[in-house]
Amino acid sequence: MAVIVAPAGYGKSSLLSEWAQHDDREFVWLTPDALEDDGLEAYVGAILPGADAGRGVVLVLDDAHRADAEVVRYGLERLLEEIPAGSMVAVSSRTEPPLPLGRLRACRALIEIRVQDLAMTPAEASILLRHAGLELDFVSVQALVRRTEGWPAGLYLAALSLGAEPDVSGALGRLRGDEHRLAEYFRDEILSALAPELTEFAVRTSVLDELSGPVCDAVLDRPGSALMLSGLAQASPLLRPLDPAHERFRWHGLFRDALGAELRRTAPEDVRSLHDRASAWFEEHGDPDHAIAHAVYAHDPVRAGDLLCAGIVAYITQGRNELVQDWLAGFSRAELAGYAPLALAGAHSFLAAGNAAEARHLAVAAAAAVGRRPAAGVRSLTAGLAVMDAALGRHDVGAMGDVAGRACEREPEDSPWRPISLFLRGTSLHLTGDHVAAVRVLDEGADLGETTAPAVTSLCLAQAAMIAIEQRDWETAAELTDRARNVIEEHGLAGYPLCALAFAASAATRAHHGRADEAKHDLRSGIELLTLLGDFIPWYGAEARILLAHASLWLADVVGARTLLAEASRLARRTSGAVIFEPWFDDAWSYMDALAETSLAGPSSLTIAELRILRFLPSHRSFREIAAQLGVSANTVKTQAHAVYRKLGAASRSEAVMRASDAGLLGQ
Repeated sequence: MAVIVAPAGYGKSSLLSEWAQHDDREFVWLTPDALEDDGLEAYVGAILPGADAGRGVVLVLDDAHRADAEVVRYGLERLLEEIPAGSMVAVSSRTEPPLPLGRLRACRALIEIRVQDLAMTPAEASILLRHAGLELDFVSVQALVRRTEGWPAGLYLAALSLGAEPDVSGALGRLRGDEHRLAEYFRDEILSALAPELTEFAVRTSVLDELSGPVCDAVLDRPGSALMLSGLAQASPLLRPLDPAHERFRWHGLFRDALGAELRRTAPEDVRSLHDRASAWFEEHGDPDHAIAHAVYAHDPVRAGDLLCAGIVAYITQGRNELVQDWLAGFSRAELAGYAPLALAGAHSFLAAGNAAEARHLAVAAAAAVGRRPAAGVRSLTAGLAVMDAALGRHDVGAMGDVAGRACEREPEDSPWRPISLFLRGTSLHLTGDHVAAVRVLDEGADLGETTAPAVTSLCLAQAAMIAIEQRDWETAAELTDRARNVIEEHGLAGYPLCALAFAASAATRAHHGRADEAKHDLRSGIELLTLLGDFIPWYGAEARILLAHASLWLADVVGARTLLAEASRLARRTSGAVIFEPWFDDAWSYMDALAETSLAGPSSLTIAELRILRFLPSHRSFREIAAQLGVSANTVKTQAHAVYRKLGAASRSEAVMRASDAGLLGQ
């Protein structure tokens, strides 16, 4: 037996017709009436004997979902009992057919074709789209197939929608299942076929991206959801199981969009309460991402702020700040500033994104909001404000360390704010010249943050590496920067702007050790990440650019080094109280001066007149004899000869000849 189960628009009938064209057996298309007692006897009596004689037959029941379930079950089971070898029964349906599929599977008597088998590939979809009048590049076709999940009818309707848009690429990114062509199709072909209680359940639980009995019970505030889900899964293959036990499900993405639109149309007053209950359930079950997301969808700044503030350190130090920025975009600027925990979380997120101005605005708002509306149940709000004050305060770097130090003293060992406070404290000690104390504090910060705040660990290691470079301890610097790079790679932080300092320290260290290819890669990464950070903390920008400038010098990119040093100098002037920058600048400019002097000397700098004199130096002729042959004065020859000595780094005529020979300036 063959069973084809898929929603409307997946080409079930087309598949059966194409099969019939390529199969030598006779295809007999059954109607529901044919499965009644009298009709069934006629088929058994008239058709099956011929099949038994060797001709073979395929009995097809298309759109079985339209027939009475009991009739289908009885009639098909009777046919399966009577049908001879070489013949078969094929059934297509939008719902699970009322047949003993489990028994048929176990007996290896069942062929199943389902949604995943009928979904179009990008190559197939591109043909359909062209026939619908829409030409897309293959990358866009792939994106559309992902969005529609290969649903043929959805691809066609999407082509109609996109074809009417002047900006097809932009419209493709905005395509949703609530677009009127898709929504009408879903209402006509899917929702209209569902029982009213199933429709109501599907619409109200559309706030969830993953459905299970317990979470649906919580969102709807009533029991019985597991049975409803089972019924829905039988009624519509658009509800996809996510686990072998079929206890967790998700809707086809476009259909979920349509259900959400139906909820907003029919019961807009319920949307917030449904999301609120979902948020509470996910919080209780240890899923902060979904808890925060549903609080944002409920447009609840208090709940979202409390949840987000409790986990903001983890989000911004584990490479997930883009997700936080998406959540924050769900609130207005006034809403962000109006509740202290939300404002504080926003301040840290914007700082990590490189928007220091917005971070400072929200930090001030958070401090003010604490007095207006104290937040209950949010741990370490004061510590979070102290960290922002240390990072963005108008005071000098020494005071930054004092503020961060006090935050460390107030917080317990397991506080999420402790690693970043230690980083700021250690950086302050470094900037003010106390290298020993700085290394001790940075080591503690690196160890504490390794699991919970890997981005902070990479920063602590990079800062300690900069100290090692200052002390010319290149082995320690290499060890620290390699550790920092390992942390970045292990936690997927390579594209995270906060890690610019770690790439800068790694670039400088690797360039010094002659690891040119690796150094160039880190140099590019550091510069790109600094660009993303934009207007960031001045001392951070100065440190990173100084390290990148030194890497550029060791990689012989003097122009790039000059640009970086100029930017670093501007930022260093804005860092009050720092004492480490001047030696770094002095070293860099001295190195460039030495390069400039070298460029004025060396074999390549010899003039034509000096090269002419050089040809005579291997001989035993005196300067006077050389002058006579060249028709110049002896003093001219002497001056030019001494210039040759200087440019070749030679102390005598014989040494000049040797160096010129080594440089290939004299024939053998």
